[in-house]
Amino acid sequence: MAIAQDGGSGASGAPVELPAVTVTGQGETALTPVTGYVANQQATGTKTDTPLIETPQSISVIPADQIRDQNAQSLNQIVRYTAGVTPETRGAVSTRYDQLTIRGFDADSYWNGLKLQSLYYAAPQLDPFLLERVEVLKGPTSVLYGQSPAGGLINQVSKRPTATPQNEVGFEFGTNNHLRGTADFSGPIDAEGKFLYRLSAVGLTEDGQFRTTENERVALAPTFTWQPDADTSLTLFGFYQRDPKSNSYGGVPPEGTVLPNPFGKIPVDFYDGDPNFEKFDRTQKSAAYDFDKRFNDTWSLRLNGRWLRTEADYDSVYANGLQPDLRTLNRGVATSREAMDSYTLDNQIEGRLATGPVSHTVLAGFDYQRLDGHYAPGFGVGPSLDVFAPVYGLPIVPPDTSRTDLKSNQYGVYIQDQLKLGGFVLTLAGRKDWVETKTTTEFGSSNKSDQALTGRAGLTYLFENGIAPYVSYAESFNPQTGTDFFGNVFDPEEGTQYEVGVKYQPPGTNSLFTAAVFELTRSNLLTSDPAFPGFSVQSGEARSRGIELEARMAVTDQLDVIGAYTFLDTEYTKDNDGREGFRLAAIPRHQASGWANYRMPEGSVLEGLSIGGGVRFTGSTVNSANTFKVPSFTLVDAAVTYDLGSLTPTLAGAEVSLNAKNLFNKEYVASCYFGEWCAYGYERTVTAGLRYRW
Repeated sequence: MAIAQDGGSGASGAPVELPAVTVTGQGETALTPVTGYVANQQATGTKTDTPLIETPQSISVIPADQIRDQNAQSLNQIVRYTAGVTPETRGAVSTRYDQLTIRGFDADSYWNGLKLQSLYYAAPQLDPFLLERVEVLKGPTSVLYGQSPAGGLINQVSKRPTATPQNEVGFEFGTNNHLRGTADFSGPIDAEGKFLYRLSAVGLTEDGQFRTTENERVALAPTFTWQPDADTSLTLFGFYQRDPKSNSYGGVPPEGTVLPNPFGKIPVDFYDGDPNFEKFDRTQKSAAYDFDKRFNDTWSLRLNGRWLRTEADYDSVYANGLQPDLRTLNRGVATSREAMDSYTLDNQIEGRLATGPVSHTVLAGFDYQRLDGHYAPGFGVGPSLDVFAPVYGLPIVPPDTSRTDLKSNQYGVYIQDQLKLGGFVLTLAGRKDWVETKTTTEFGSSNKSDQALTGRAGLTYLFENGIAPYVSYAESFNPQTGTDFFGNVFDPEEGTQYEVGVKYQPPGTNSLFTAAVFELTRSNLLTSDPAFPGFSVQSGEARSRGIELEARMAVTDQLDVIGAYTFLDTEYTKDNDGREGFRLAAIPRHQASGWANYRMPEGSVLEGLSIGGGVRFTGSTVNSANTFKVPSFTLVDAAVTYDLGSLTPTLAGAEVSLNAKNLFNKEYVASCYFGEWCAYGYERTVTAGLRYRW
């Protein structure tokens, strides 16, 4: 998208003086930095630079200022204060993956508008320090993005080069031997500002919450922009991230966590694996481009593409249920060696024109996704473990493995029109997809082809007082593997959503209030075939109904506030396996959160000081069998920053910070997500940091 390159995010304390920024065109676009917590533009929901208030679907935007103020260090932590999202369904265990749900269902991860494809255990993950914003699109998204789960998608938007020099280095330490260093350098290369660069880097080492586990990371993201004129822009993205250690991927049984155990409570730092066998080593490399050409006032062209290679070595010993003595833990063993190359491109033509009194923003596009990879998983039985007197270092026999090669291709063509007449905004879109998958094992090869038509329609009315009610309908599809008793290949899973909502942006204020009511249904789910045991049919269905409320506002120049509430009624509405009428596991009915950050006014005695705090409530959830509940929990976060430049001009640009998450060290179980597996949530984590900008 053609944008004017802008400066970085504002500081949480008193602002540091930076050179003036020259902005061409509108002040904010869907890619430029946002000052504060309230974004006005988005591109994830429409693939065009569109005001949030005109978009007929729920979208939440988390800008870099909020990410920094809350010191979020994973995607799960970034979306903790977002309506409709249930983060950290695997608690503090699975930090290596971004496992969360939107409106009760799984969601896809995207990076700069292109899908992050996964293999088996080789799933990409980005460090939040490299991001400018995160956009959460709720509900089906296939009409613009192709195959995807019904929950929606999360688009992580990279930091881009800036037209004015800005440099930053930071260091922090904290609980669990946490050490983290960051660096971010950006600015023009030549005097005319046609060549811009940015280089962001992160280094991290810390202990995991669970005994003997560790977490390590190094990430580097060089970016280069060429702007030969005001209508042409080419940005090249490089990326390297290595995670040689990444905590664990296990769990704890319900007996001794959420259910009684005669031997007491399982410790919150209990580790179900074995340090002599545990391994997770992931390497990611990527090269990408973003080309934008504006031909005239009507037509523009956008070309986006990325190559991403992900490699992962995985070894794990994991909990597999307690024996009848309620202290001896059965354990399984899993291993895999994986590598994949994914190629993604999205080419778009956009036209802004009029037919009589109706103005149009027309978008036509073609996108392509290719995955070429292999994985060699193996599963076995590990030695049992006494959960109340664990002994590690036991002999582990690596299981036999079997290699699978996977090649998949998805082609999609789509068209969208955003029509405006008076206060009405009508959004119509349609898409056709073709998906081909080839799987090769030692037993031979199999091929599968799918096609799908998806659509979306939405109508918004913009009142002059800032109120914008809307209605919308959206669809999704997601291919499935396998065949039924008669050898028929399963059709893709389908998702449909009806949504009614209202967005409110009071004129003259920097705020956005949203409310939505929705019904989201997944159909064509696999369930047991009652006529032919051991086979499946596609008669399953799951539904999520809910209400979402979200508020983002700059109450004053010093005070930023976020509030969110979510009600979800989830249910298996059709199922042959005894789950009909069951609630979905790990999905709370009620969630609520609030965060506020206050900067002391200039000229006051406490000038330079900022204080932030938040509360997160997650209601009770159920296990997959709906036989017991996981209790609700409330967590408190806090943050304090101080601009040292307020003490003396010689320290201008230096800032110290203190962040505490789960301030009162509440011990809780995040969820019991499947079978005999539950996950403890995060204990209190405290970090102190120093940042210098110039």
